[in-house]
Amino acid sequence: MASVLLSDLSNSAYMKLALAHPGERPEVSTLYPCKSIEEFNGSVVDFLDAHDNPDLLGAAVSACGWEVEGGFSMPNHGYRMERKDLRELLNIQRLHIVNDCVSRAMAVERLFDSEVIKVCGGDGEDGLTKALIGSGRGLGVAGIVQDDLGNPTILPCEGGHADLATISPREASVFALLEARYGHVSRERVASINGLAEVYECLGRIDEGDTRRVNVAEVVALAHIGDARATEAISLCQGWLAAMASDTALMLGARSGVYLSGELLELIGELIDWKAFEARFTDKGRLTAYMQDIPVYLTRTADLELIGLTTLFR
Repeated sequence: MASVLLSDLSNSAYMKLALAHPGERPEVSTLYPCKSIEEFNGSVVDFLDAHDNPDLLGAAVSACGWEVEGGFSMPNHGYRMERKDLRELLNIQRLHIVNDCVSRAMAVERLFDSEVIKVCGGDGEDGLTKALIGSGRGLGVAGIVQDDLGNPTILPCEGGHADLATISPREASVFALLEARYGHVSRERVASINGLAEVYECLGRIDEGDTRRVNVAEVVALAHIGDARATEAISLCQGWLAAMASDTALMLGARSGVYLSGELLELIGELIDWKAFEARFTDKGRLTAYMQDIPVYLTRTADLELIGLTTLFR
């Protein structure tokens, strides 16, 4: 049976490659370098060689970016992928290139019970809209709308670039520093991997005049040993992520649930205060009861994007 090639470039440091039969989940994924289009092409060839160059029915790629005029621009990677070139490389006609958050949303309906954990909220209503939030190097959003037969349609969004709002003097002080540095301050500036490091740095400048730069791994490590600034940075970051999830649920009418995914949540893990998250998620004044009924789930699978890509070949 012919296979499909699946590739996920949502991480800027490497890509995942896997093979799958149409309608089935992918085999174990393998990590390959992809710092340039030449390296991407070489990695694909090496992967297929390692699997005895199987017959390909088609291919699907997910990445952070957008398609324009037959090419997919990937700002995190610094290069552009052309459809015609990839078709020629693989000798195929059927090729799908989608945003990584869209591929995650496509996976939701295929997840096993063990791959989803409910972290807060009520029971919601079956058959209505769902939302997916992906927080990693960036902050992505997608809607999942079911038709009368239960088939999902994915609504791609760029909600992570929506304006950041603040609800406390502390949040406002962080916002002011980010505004001075960047001008427009989006939600992605704070509710992402890079955003967590930025928030930590802002708190240092506000409280101690500390201007040194840090990476997110340092912030998480400090939080694990009880560092007050790192702990507060995670608290602010999770609050803004909860607000993002809440606003998305309202705007999409996501009564069937909000699904959280991405590297940020994997990194901070047990450091998340889900009770505080729920309090921020449901804090909508007259619509608090409406929000309290919406379930919020955390996805728990390593290859979410690849699972989503398989739905394109059913």
